[in-house]
Amino acid sequence: MKAIVLAAGFATRMYPLTRDRAKPLLAVGPRTVVDWLVRRILELDEVDELIVVANGRFHADFVRWSEGLDSCVPVRVLNDGAQDDEGKLGAIGDMHLAIASIEDSTCPLLIAAGDNLVDFSLAPYAARFRENPTDPLLIVREIEGEIPPRRYNEVTLDRAGAVTSFREKPDDPESPLASICLYFLPGDVRAQLANYLRDESNHDAPGYFMQWLHTQRALQAMPLEGTWFDIGNLEILERARTVFSSGTPAP
Repeated sequence: MKAIVLAAGFATRMYPLTRDRAKPLLAVGPRTVVDWLVRRILELDEVDELIVVANGRFHADFVRWSEGLDSCVPVRVLNDGAQDDEGKLGAIGDMHLAIASIEDSTCPLLIAAGDNLVDFSLAPYAARFRENPTDPLLIVREIEGEIPPRRYNEVTLDRAGAVTSFREKPDDPESPLASICLYFLPGDVRAQLANYLRDESNHDAPGYFMQWLHTQRALQAMPLEGTWFDIGNLEILERARTVFSSGTPAP
């Protein structure tokens, strides 16, 4: 399995903090955001290579980070060439860039956004994916309280965990479940990704690809269980820093 970390965004909502430092390289407790994520990825025996996609502005920073990473598998840092937010490929474009660099088209994939601050084991999700490796597997969380329109994706499941509906940022959200950008995908999804990029205009939010993919094949899902933050703004960053201030948070 190849693990792909999407870390090429410019995090303009968090300026000036992220003007000169990539969001995944921000410190949270004793580690950076991406370190928390990668340490959980590298716990998986299936993963035999880690691929990080960075933009042109911060590529050298990620190369330096990778050189200091204690990794049991090879690490590659790809440069998508973007120098600013206007020139970015988008997360879906970066996903395609990374997948296209993998020679084995049958190899399964683990895709994760680099601003996922993860401190829970991915092993149960990898085991579920092994049981049915032809279906993409999503990790979903439950949104608390009233769900604002057009803010999250919306996932509906049947009792067996099969996805019955996926809507990206709906105007009328009904289900409290939303997928995080952490997917286990079969290798043959690369052909569908190429079709999506050819036919669809939104190449940024990965949820739009998942919404489209649901119309093409069956998707499975499992609930998130553990500590997780989507570092999307300064408020969430400070909340995460409080939780992780003394190291790994209590389970």
